[in-house]
Amino acid sequence: MIEAMLSSDEKRRWVFAAAIAVAAHAFLGLAAMAWKAPHDRPIPEPVVLVELPPASASEAMSEPAPASQPEYIPPQQALPFKVPPVRAPLPDDAVILPPEQKRPLVSSAPTPQINTAPVAASAPARVEAPPTASASTAPSNSSGNSPKAKQEKANYYAMVSAHLNQRKKYPTEARKAREQGVVKVRFTVDRSGNISNVSITGSSGHAILDEATLALMQRVAPLPAMPASMERDKVTISLPIDYSLRTR
Repeated sequence: MIEAMLSSDEKRRWVFAAAIAVAAHAFLGLAAMAWKAPHDRPIPEPVVLVELPPASASEAMSEPAPASQPEYIPPQQALPFKVPPVRAPLPDDAVILPPEQKRPLVSSAPTPQINTAPVAASAPARVEAPPTASASTAPSNSSGNSPKAKQEKANYYAMVSAHLNQRKKYPTEARKAREQGVVKVRFTVDRSGNISNVSITGSSGHAILDEATLALMQRVAPLPAMPASMERDKVTISLPIDYSLRTR
């Protein structure tokens, strides 16, 4: 009855309005659903990165399997080992003697037969006296080559070495810096003990010790005079001067 009262234009308007209303309600429903979805989801917790060493990481990945007990193996009895004898090294100044050579056995010579035939008497042999040795052919044994002269020469060299080492002065700077070494000095000394031609033939590695040695040679001059048995005018000596913190 209501449809009969409405015209066709009014029907179209009502249908269009109903469609718009339905569409609006559908849109609002979808919007409400979309608005509630993010609030309903749980907020993810922040991620924390933990770095483990290789041994700990492998243990965290899997539980270790129970270690199987190793099969018992009875220990083998050690065989005695013979250590070959080791010869101790010989010192540098050792003298190696050659092996003793076995002398060949010498058979006893046959006993010579004694000729029992009578020997004719001969005139007695004439013995001449040896000629008297002249002064020119007699062996020379000068005082410079006698054992006493050689001993006095060795004593003089030892006295000069002790004289220098006892009068050396260890530089204070070198002692504080713990510098030490041996200086080889060469010089010429005449019969009166005067020193000349001083030179360093072996450096200690420290200039201050080398200079101290040159100053020592100037300070100790002249040296003790040569003994009379040293038949020469000059002699050149080379000896070490030791600068050691132990000896000072």
